[in-house]
Amino acid sequence: MLVPCLSIEERRNSLMHDAPEPQLLPGTHESAQTAAPSGNSRREPGSERTLIASPDLVDRASLRAMIGNIWPILAVMLAFVISMLIVPFMKDVPVGDDWVYSRSVEILVNDGRLEILDLSVVTLIFQVFWGSLFSLIFGTSFGAMRLSTLVLVLASAIPMYAMCRELGIRKDRAALGTVLYLFNPLTYVLAFSFMTDAPFCALMVTATYFYVRGFRAERPSAAAVIAGSVFAAVAFLIRQQGILIPLAVGIYLVLARRWKFDREGIITAIRVAAIPAVTMVCYYLWLFNTGTPEQQGAFFDEMTGLGWPGTRVLIFRLGFIELTYIGFFLLPLVAGVAWFVFFRRGVEHRNLTLFHWAFLSVLLVGASLLAFGNTDRIWPYTMQYLWLYGLGPQDLVGIRPYLLGEVWRHLISYLVTIATAASLIILFRRFMQRQAPEHASAMLILSIAIWQGIGVLPPSFHFANWTISMDRYFLPLIPLSVGLMLWAIRDIRLSLPVAWIIAGVFAVYSVVGTRDFLVFQEATWDMGRYAISTGIAYEQLDAGASWDGYHLYQKGLDEGITESRSPKGSEWWTDLFAPATDSTYVVSSDPPKEGWTTIAQLEYSSWLHRDPQYLYLLQRPPEDESS
Repeated sequence: MLVPCLSIEERRNSLMHDAPEPQLLPGTHESAQTAAPSGNSRREPGSERTLIASPDLVDRASLRAMIGNIWPILAVMLAFVISMLIVPFMKDVPVGDDWVYSRSVEILVNDGRLEILDLSVVTLIFQVFWGSLFSLIFGTSFGAMRLSTLVLVLASAIPMYAMCRELGIRKDRAALGTVLYLFNPLTYVLAFSFMTDAPFCALMVTATYFYVRGFRAERPSAAAVIAGSVFAAVAFLIRQQGILIPLAVGIYLVLARRWKFDREGIITAIRVAAIPAVTMVCYYLWLFNTGTPEQQGAFFDEMTGLGWPGTRVLIFRLGFIELTYIGFFLLPLVAGVAWFVFFRRGVEHRNLTLFHWAFLSVLLVGASLLAFGNTDRIWPYTMQYLWLYGLGPQDLVGIRPYLLGEVWRHLISYLVTIATAASLIILFRRFMQRQAPEHASAMLILSIAIWQGIGVLPPSFHFANWTISMDRYFLPLIPLSVGLMLWAIRDIRLSLPVAWIIAGVFAVYSVVGTRDFLVFQEATWDMGRYAISTGIAYEQLDAGASWDGYHLYQKGLDEGITESRSPKGSEWWTDLFAPATDSTYVVSSDPPKEGWTTIAQLEYSSWLHRDPQYLYLLQRPPEDESS
């Protein structure tokens, strides 16, 4: 278990103030100027007063110091565990692409062989073994695999908190940063899935902490660097972007002139990158020997097929989108700073003027116009798990109703733009102060963040002409940007109540939205099971991407079905996951259209929506050729 570290400043104070008083030997006289009465001293007959430290009191002081260091992170983790009691996380239904990865777990547990499905575009190896461990303990189910993700995410709260402390951030602010990581809507909803994004992010945070701990200015640790490389290698065995972690560390060391091509430099390079590099080589040797999954090969074709003009546009759009998502992640901290900028006007905020914020905000608005032209896109620009009608992917015919009207959605876009501008100003201002405390550690984290941002590009080629990217790809930017922002404002007054209130709003939305989505998924699968119980065949039913893929993907492979049997204009997953279905019957969240027949209707619980919410089992008109 990782023990959160004190900041450098607190370690110095601890050595000066918290160390026990020395015990004076009998006969050693203490001058009146240096001696003072103490509860830990006593007089020996026939001698001058001597000081003897009580072992019991020293142990108590050490225990109190340890509790004082760890209680904030324990409180945050306890809050996360309590929130899990609200969310039905053991429901035996998949989320998003869970069914793709769970198939590999089922094959390993039931047949004892490791197989990565052709649909998988990630390395996945560690997650399959990790999910199999929980399946052996709790039984093979989507709930057990979801629990495996939750354990990793919860455990990553400790290195997140410790990383903040390494940056010299106070305990209360470090706890706030950990809350912003765990209870961010994107982190939270992905934690309740078996998708690879949350486990990868948890391991990336852990690797980052150990690298920062290993290369800190005072008392660097070779063992911590090696531990960071181990976690980076494990992260690679979930998603390919894991190899970018040691790469970013190496580039930082070169640019910061902390690495030289000599014996010590070679040893350092081996500590940083040898384990991830060997892991990557072994993985690809195994992959090429067993056969590259089809979708991994397809990504390379898409990267080359887009061409440089399309790639240039994609890079510009992605860069802008990533910045705005960072602004959203940092919104509670920006609001806490803004409270003093506009209402208290503290001296330390003299460089954070309204003019700077407004000017950069206008630039960002101009960038959005350049990025999206005359389209009607507003934030969130690329939606999959973070939507304005709730959380979770919309992989079902129909759409859940929006929570907010058009005016509110535009207002949120403006707030995110302003928060992005403020974040950029604050971070730029801090990084220009090269003598700022823990500057080297912050630069290391910044290097990792930049390369994780670059790592979003390869998987986004598939969506370049569609949704541009997927919001879940931005997940690694949350803990890194939060840690950097807290470091950047460490000497700036922050209204913690304001920041905590907004963080609380995030948390409530995360918990309720995730709860609603899992209930929605369960209702979808209940409707699918009902359809099958009435005599409808699997090959006649479209009950969403997860249902279709789980029940019909393998059938399509076994029977060599490559052309979709569904009518023209059917949903995308019937082509990719389930060409075997003809979609005669459809589970939908929209009421029936003209000519469609309602077979069944099911009300499901939604805390975010006031009106009752329903799912429908519909029969398509025989002559219908549209969705």
